[in-house]
Amino acid sequence: MKKIMNTSLALSFALLLSACGMPSSEELTGDVKEAQEKVKNVQVKVTGKEEGSSDYQVNGVQEFDFKSKAGYINTKMNGEELKMYHDGDETLAVAGEESTKVQGEEKKYVTALINNARELQQNPIRYYQKYDKNLPDEFDVTEKDKEYVLTFNGEKDKKQKIVAGDAKAYYKITNQGSDTAVDLDQVKGKDFSLVVTIDKETKQIKKVVKNQSYSVNVDGKTENSKSKQTYTYTYNQLDNVTKPKVEAKAAAASTDSSTETPNKEKQAAYAKEAGQYVDALIQATVYQNTDQFVAKHPNQQDKKQVKEKEEFQKSSFVEFFETNFKGALSSLSSNITDEQLNEVSSAFLKALSSTKYTIKDAAYSDEDDAYVVQVEIQGFNDASVLAEVMTPLAEKYQAGELSNEQLVNELIDGVAKRYREPVELLPAKTVPVHVVRNGEQDYEVLMQDEYLLTFAQQS
Repeated sequence: MKKIMNTSLALSFALLLSACGMPSSEELTGDVKEAQEKVKNVQVKVTGKEEGSSDYQVNGVQEFDFKSKAGYINTKMNGEELKMYHDGDETLAVAGEESTKVQGEEKKYVTALINNARELQQNPIRYYQKYDKNLPDEFDVTEKDKEYVLTFNGEKDKKQKIVAGDAKAYYKITNQGSDTAVDLDQVKGKDFSLVVTIDKETKQIKKVVKNQSYSVNVDGKTENSKSKQTYTYTYNQLDNVTKPKVEAKAAAASTDSSTETPNKEKQAAYAKEAGQYVDALIQATVYQNTDQFVAKHPNQQDKKQVKEKEEFQKSSFVEFFETNFKGALSSLSSNITDEQLNEVSSAFLKALSSTKYTIKDAAYSDEDDAYVVQVEIQGFNDASVLAEVMTPLAEKYQAGELSNEQLVNELIDGVAKRYREPVELLPAKTVPVHVVRNGEQDYEVLMQDEYLLTFAQQS
């Protein structure tokens, strides 16, 4: 829910405090580093293609918890699926119908792949800085709506050094799990490009597009490789990192209802449960009603497990709002007290409490490989509400009538007061919410912003 925050507030402050102009590459990458270090967990959608000794399309999902160090990689290459998981206790691999707890050299191989991917996805800029210490200074910075875009502008020799270093790190790992070893001394970097999209409010990385090409020597023969990968990030939305089920081969070949392709009857039943889960999640987040989260959750057999998740969803919603609100105030954020943040978030919840919604429909989508729940929402125009407070304050601030501290105090008081007053509900709007099934009566919404940004609309 990283965007459920008053964009108009952030933009207003950007205008007021923009004397310094566009941030430099070094300044922005420094802000990104700080923001990424605060991330608790991440889910990354991966798409791409590879051209070389064999051509294939890549699609998948990666999940990492940066505190527990748990990691999950699900990769589909031309339809072939591979799942890998590692935490402090177990290392698992699932390929087709073969599922196993891996040990020995294979465990080292899977663990190294997951650890390397976790390092990359926590902060790709810092990751590639290993091969070019000046990389944070070597981006062109452009601005697009609510985003900054960083485009790597390093010299050719630096691009070659980066891609060669990254390829060597990869093959150093895969050499452990292959009968055919790549000669690391013969890895030659050719070209590399990196485009990083940054959310202006949070300074978190939204998307990365990477192109690279290099050559390797395998058994005396040179092979060329060219690839493009796109990473799209969702932060702090995971209850737990996905853990594949590992069963005996015979059992795996029979009925594992969490992984088999469901028939139409089961799809309809799962879609109904997905709708129930979205209903429950909205209650826990938007309305802070944990009793209704438990009552509406599809898993009524294990209420203990459900209750373990209720408080996380409730408190995370408030925590993310407060973090984003503070981040939107940029350099003025140091003047905000915890009490003021609590006051604003409490008032924001009061405004949300007057909104309405209805779960209209739910169905499985082959195209999205997810259950799509249609939610009809009557929200309010958050941007307009904030403008009522911000516009007169901006005039006073620009006239030199308010210090930074006074501006923050009056803003906090004004926003909290306005949120507690009645808000006008907008006409009902129906939005799709994508839900994945993680197991028996266990579901997850990939992007809570799909519904949150209609409850509190930013335009």
